[in-house]
Amino acid sequence: MGKSVKPGGGKPKKFGRKSLFLVNSILLMIPVTYFGYQPLLRYLASAIIIDSEPRKADAIVLLGGGEPGRAWGAADLYREKWAPYVVLAREPLSSDEIQLKEHGVEVANGFINNVRILRGLGVPESAIVQVEPSVEYTSDELNRVRELAEDRHWKSLIIVTSNYHTRRARLIAKYIFGSNIDFGVVGSKHGGMNREAWWTNRNDQRTFLIEFEKLVAYTLYIWPRLIF
Repeated sequence: MGKSVKPGGGKPKKFGRKSLFLVNSILLMIPVTYFGYQPLLRYLASAIIIDSEPRKADAIVLLGGGEPGRAWGAADLYREKWAPYVVLAREPLSSDEIQLKEHGVEVANGFINNVRILRGLGVPESAIVQVEPSVEYTSDELNRVRELAEDRHWKSLIIVTSNYHTRRARLIAKYIFGSNIDFGVVGSKHGGMNREAWWTNRNDQRTFLIEFEKLVAYTLYIWPRLIF
């Protein structure tokens, strides 16, 4: 008969310091990951959002985009007497809007809505300055504003836009205005992206990803030109 084998034979493996450290690290990372990701995601919002207080200026520039919160923010600044004018540009009509206009149907696009909001919130017609011709991109829009500022001898501007658009708008304005015009970019307090919990809303998630991608592309294009 063969030898019987006693259960539990052999030397038990020691639970070393490295193993203990690994287990403790894993246990520590569980609450850190669960509770710590939110501050990290809030911090990521600062990649596209800048916080800036307004300064007295010759005019307020309302960047187009179709969001009513932008016009609301511009009206707030006007009523607070930060500047005596609000400047905004027309956006090009889409093919559908052109066809509807040919049929006698007037479509309320972003520009028309912005003018209505400004008027409704107390900005008089004499203080609303429209930039012509229509523009499609922020860079074109700010180029038109630069030409207007030069014609009117304006030296300072407040640029109002959605909070998620502030960092990219500042980059573009710095490229176009250079040192000729003193400007500040202010995010409207109305609408925009919820920076405190943007990851919980599908639209805000999409906004963050698209704007971050655009910011990277614009930075790669503009910064070398600013340096050289």
